[in-house]
Amino acid sequence: MTTSSFVLLAILAQNTAPAATPEAKSVAQNLLSEGTRLFNQGEFAPALEKFTQAYAAYASPKLLYNIAQTNQALGRLAEAMESFERYLMQAPDALAEMTTEVHTLMADLQARLGRMHIECSTARAEISVDGKVVGLSPLADLVWAEPGKHQVTARHADTIPVVQDVEVGAGSIINVVLELRPLSSIPITQAPRPKSQARAGTVANPIATDSATVAESSESRPASQGWLLGRTWTWVAAGSTVALVAAAAIVGASMQSKYDSLNRSCGSASTGYPGCSESDISSVTDRKTTANILWALSGAAAVTTGILFVVEGKSVTVAPIAAASPGITARVTY
Repeated sequence: MTTSSFVLLAILAQNTAPAATPEAKSVAQNLLSEGTRLFNQGEFAPALEKFTQAYAAYASPKLLYNIAQTNQALGRLAEAMESFERYLMQAPDALAEMTTEVHTLMADLQARLGRMHIECSTARAEISVDGKVVGLSPLADLVWAEPGKHQVTARHADTIPVVQDVEVGAGSIINVVLELRPLSSIPITQAPRPKSQARAGTVANPIATDSATVAESSESRPASQGWLLGRTWTWVAAGSTVALVAAAAIVGASMQSKYDSLNRSCGSASTGYPGCSESDISSVTDRKTTANILWALSGAAAVTTGILFVVEGKSVTVAPIAAASPGITARVTY
């Protein structure tokens, strides 16, 4: 039986361990036995879970050796190194052969790992590497890391979190400096309003303000929004009015021409055009009806033009105001 297997099987019997209830020791021993079986079968991830649970139930420093060995088997070299260091720190009375073996394993890992010296001027800031919390600032020890890119983060209440990407090489020591700033240091900026739209007393954020505060005066509108070019729909309605009047005039003239022709060739209208056919008489009647319809539409378009001229001549303001219920209410005025 190798030294490693012996430790996996009988670790709770070695040296002194923290005081615990018999029940806790029994739970830890059962978990240790199950973890040992899984480890020997090559099922390292479940074995690590069992060893970690055993350590939580009964914090024997000897269990850290099992955890370190399993992490190394899983290729988690930084975690293995950390567990070996904790083992040596918490088990100063370990057997000499165990201590020698651990130092040998650590020497091999050290050549394959890098370290980070993480500094943060804010006391008790939470420091994490790749999402895993490694401690609170100031960190007394270097942090082991596998070669490659890593993300170091510092967080503290009422400060802006800082994230820094670092590249770690095997056998190297990287210095990482994280500076946290208070949230109050964030400048509140807003996009400047065009000069043509700015006026004294306006509030940049219209939420929870009166509509008069953010209303835009008619004098502040750009020249392109004046009475001539700023009335798009007015001119559409006016153009429609002109077109309808022209059409009505043309149809009316055609009707009058046909009427005069019938008077000359078929007799007067008072006698019912005795010399004209029904189709000739119907053509005059249809043109008269069409002309009347066009004149009526022309009048409606003219009225619409007048209304739009008045409405588009005023400034229209949509002012968001705070509502009593969740959401935002907008007040529209002109």
